[in-house]
Amino acid sequence: MNLFDNILLDIIILIFPLILCILYNRYNKIYDLKKNNLFEDFAILTSYYFILKFNNDSISLYLLMNLPLILAYLKNKTNSILIISISCCLILSLHYHSLFILFIIEYITYYLIYIIFKNKHKTFFNIFIYLKILFYILYKIVINTSFTINTLIVIGSFVFVSYIVIVLFYKINNILKFENNIKELEEEKNLRLSLFKITHEIKNPITVCKGYLDMFDSSNIEKSKKYVNILKGEIDRVLVLLEDFLSINKIKIEKDIIDLNLLLEETTNNFIPILKEKNIHRCFNISKEELYIDADYNRLKQVLINIIKNSIESINSDGLIKLYSVQKKDSIEIHIEDNGIGMNKEELLKIKEPFFSTKSKGTGLGVYLSNQIIKAHNGTIEYESKENIGTNTIIILPYKEMVF
Repeated sequence: MNLFDNILLDIIILIFPLILCILYNRYNKIYDLKKNNLFEDFAILTSYYFILKFNNDSISLYLLMNLPLILAYLKNKTNSILIISISCCLILSLHYHSLFILFIIEYITYYLIYIIFKNKHKTFFNIFIYLKILFYILYKIVINTSFTINTLIVIGSFVFVSYIVIVLFYKINNILKFENNIKELEEEKNLRLSLFKITHEIKNPITVCKGYLDMFDSSNIEKSKKYVNILKGEIDRVLVLLEDFLSINKIKIEKDIIDLNLLLEETTNNFIPILKEKNIHRCFNISKEELYIDADYNRLKQVLINIIKNSIESINSDGLIKLYSVQKKDSIEIHIEDNGIGMNKEELLKIKEPFFSTKSKGTGLGVYLSNQIIKAHNGTIEYESKENIGTNTIIILPYKEMVF
């Protein structure tokens, strides 16, 4: 291979394991998984192994085998520092027995420089490079090796590869940090917006309560009774809002093998008295056969109750609610249809947003909470709706045939 090919190979075998490590840590960050610090040590040691394995030039090897050591120092990886330092001393001593003490002094010197400039990475890196070159020249003098143009090429290649690897490493890190900062800013923005909205939602009923309390007249009992009912209604609204808001922050899915059709039957049976009272017709087409899925029984029931409740509240007269399921190869669809007031296109686009509600006294958290629960089941909720015609809510859950 020519010089350019050697340099390119050195850069690749050094940086590739580290890129994998960065991506692995980023994956853990995205999915909120525990970071495994040993993986960084493994990536650095893998780079070191690749240098030893694929570099056949003993002269450049002496310099390049120290690049993983620099990365270990910059990442404050004590285990990798110790392993690579001892390994370098032993490997170099096999070729130059008389220089063993000098090798030990060299790598102790690097560690002392690291202690002094631990928080000044750029300074440490530059000093390390200078010292490495000085020690390299010192060894050539001690063993009476002549300096040739090849010596300068090796030193130049080492300096070039060192700076390229470090620049690439920090550029990748900075890009990921920048992306992470953007995500954190977005999360902070959403949090501020959520807090503003919930404050606004709570403020409204409290303002109403204050207004009626100001008008409260203990001498006029009949009038006060009307105020009491209004006050109770507004306080209930605040409590529901707070309960929904707290539920969002406590979503925990505990999956088990459940009979979906049994869940559908149990949930719909609970609504039969309410539907009769409101004169709403029902068409619940639920199979009597057992249909097993891996899901959280109570959480799915919570979602179904919320959707059916919304359907009931959307109906003005001549009501009809349909519920049926469609089993496909890899999924199950649960359809809940109503002939209520429906939604326009603008409302349909916003329906999954927190605090958005089409109801005058809705908290706007029920649909959002339901959507989060179904997401936790690796499923989706879709809405098909037309204003003054009705809404079809479709819950799509992953399905895999159970073998008992």
